[in-house]
Amino acid sequence: MKGLVNVGGGSLHPAVGGLVEQVLGGAIDRRSFVRTVSWLGVSAASARAMLGLTACAPAQALSGHRLRFVCAVQQMTDPALTTWIEASNLYRNSLEFLTEVDADNVTHPYLAESWTPSGDLKTWRFKLRRDVRWSNGDPFDVDDVAFNFRRWLDPKSQSVNRTSFAAVAGFERIDDHAFALHLSRPVCSLPEQLYASTCPILHRRFEEQGGDWPKNPVGTGPFRLTAYEVGRSAKFQRRSTYWGQTPKVEEIDYIDLGPDVATHVAALAAGQVDILYRVNISELDLVKRLPHARLLKTQAAHTLVMRMQGDQKPFDDIRVRQAVLCAADNAAMLRYAYRGFGLVGENTHVAPSQPDYAALPAQPRDVAKARRLLAEAGYSDGIDLTLTLGNTQGRWEQDTAQVLQQNCAEAGVRIRLNVIPPAEYWSVWDKTPFGLTYWSHRPLGVMLYDLAYRSGSVWNESRFASPGFDQALDAAMAIIDPLKRSVEMRRAETILRDQAVIVQPYWPEKFSAVSDRVIGHRVHPSDYFRMDKVGLA
Repeated sequence: MKGLVNVGGGSLHPAVGGLVEQVLGGAIDRRSFVRTVSWLGVSAASARAMLGLTACAPAQALSGHRLRFVCAVQQMTDPALTTWIEASNLYRNSLEFLTEVDADNVTHPYLAESWTPSGDLKTWRFKLRRDVRWSNGDPFDVDDVAFNFRRWLDPKSQSVNRTSFAAVAGFERIDDHAFALHLSRPVCSLPEQLYASTCPILHRRFEEQGGDWPKNPVGTGPFRLTAYEVGRSAKFQRRSTYWGQTPKVEEIDYIDLGPDVATHVAALAAGQVDILYRVNISELDLVKRLPHARLLKTQAAHTLVMRMQGDQKPFDDIRVRQAVLCAADNAAMLRYAYRGFGLVGENTHVAPSQPDYAALPAQPRDVAKARRLLAEAGYSDGIDLTLTLGNTQGRWEQDTAQVLQQNCAEAGVRIRLNVIPPAEYWSVWDKTPFGLTYWSHRPLGVMLYDLAYRSGSVWNESRFASPGFDQALDAAMAIIDPLKRSVEMRRAETILRDQAVIVQPYWPEKFSAVSDRVIGHRVHPSDYFRMDKVGLA
C-alpha cells in the first residue's frame, strides 16, 4: 500500500502496508494493528492517522497534592535483579525505560524517541531523546544504555534480562544519541521486552557508586526518592528539573499495610489512602459497596501455574504429569476459587487476549485415564505428592490448589498442600519439584514462553527443555503478522501441553480500587503504573 507516512518522517517497515490492509479488511482488530505497527517504529499517532482515528486527550487534574498508594514496599537494591512487580512500581517513579507499553498493550517511545527494525528483524536502530538529564545533572546518552546492556548480557549476570536479550549479539554505538542492536535471530517483541520491570535504565556509574539504588537514587524520572524503609513506606517528591511533562501531584507516599488486602480496603474506606495495588476476589463485594470508591478491572494474561519439574522424581515420568492434568478440572477451579470471573485455561500459558494465541482442541477431564496412567507408571495404589505455594497474591491461590487437591484425589493422586509465608515462597519458587506460582501479564505469548519455558531460561521453574519447542518459539518470534505468528505458536503450545508441564487453570480478571478523587489512573494488565499521569481532584 502506497502513501503511508510516519509522523516525524522516516521510512516504514515493508510489513506495515499489509497490516493496514488486514485491519481495514477486518482480519485483525484496530488495537492489534496499533500494537503491531508500534513494534516496527510507527508512532501511535501515525498508526491512528492511517485508520482515520484521533487520540483522546488525557484527563486533566489539579497538581499540588500528595497521592497515597497501598503497595508492598520491597527490597530493590539492583533493579535488574528485581523479581517483584511491586518493587518495580516504586523505582518506576525515578527510573525510566527506553520504551513504554501502555494499558492497551500499545508500545510508545520513552527515553528512545524512535526505533527502526530491519526487514528481517535482526537489526534494530534506536534514536535517544536529546533533552534528558539525570537527577544529578549529568546528560543522558548512549553510554548509559550501553552500560545497562553490558550488565544484562554478562555471562555471570543473574538477571532474567540475560535470557530475555540472549539474541542480542552486538551493541553498536552510532553516536551520542543513537545505537543499534544486532541480533543472532529475529525477535519481533524487542520494544516490548525493553519495558519489562527489570529493564529501567540505570546511570552508567551505578556500580561505581555502590550498586544499591535506594542509597543513591539517581534517575531520569519525574520524581526523586526521599525516604525508603522496606516493609513500611517509600516517599517520592516531584522533581522541578524533570525533562518531561510536570507530574500532576507533588508527592507520592507508598504505604505497606501487609499482605491482607482486607486491611487495604478498610484504609480506602476510611479515606486514609487513595489507590490500592490490587483487590482480590474475596474483597470484591466489599469494594462495590464503598460510597467514595471506584472498582477498576481489566482482563489480563496473568495466571496461576501448578508446574512439575520433569527432572525430579516422580515427575520425570511423563505418565505421572499426564495423570495430574487428566484429573484437573480447570473450569471448577475458576468457578469455586475465583467465582467465575475470568476465562478457563488450556494448560498452555498463552491467553486468548494475547494476539499470538492459538486455540487448541479441548482436552476434557478424564479421571479414568488418570488412574490408568498411574497404574502404568507403577502407582496402582495411587501416589502422594506435595504442592508448595505461598499465597503471594492472596488466599485465592490456596483456594485454587484445594480444588485441584479434590480433583486429583478422585484419581488416586493424593496432594498435600505445603502453604508457606508469601515472602518465603520466592526463595524456593524455582526449586520445589511441584509448585504453584503466580505469573504476571506479558503482552505477547512469545515473551512469556521465552522467559518461562525456553531451555535454560533463568526463570524456567519447570526445567522444561525441548529443542522442538525452542525451534517453534524462534519461528514465532521471527514473524510480525500476528495471524501468521499464531500458526507457529500453535506448534509450541501443543508441545508444551503434550508434555504435561503445567496445570494452568484459568485467566482471572484483574481488580483494583481507587478513591473517587483519583483522576487518570487505569489498571495496567502488567501492573506497570506511571504515576506522573495521575492526579487528585
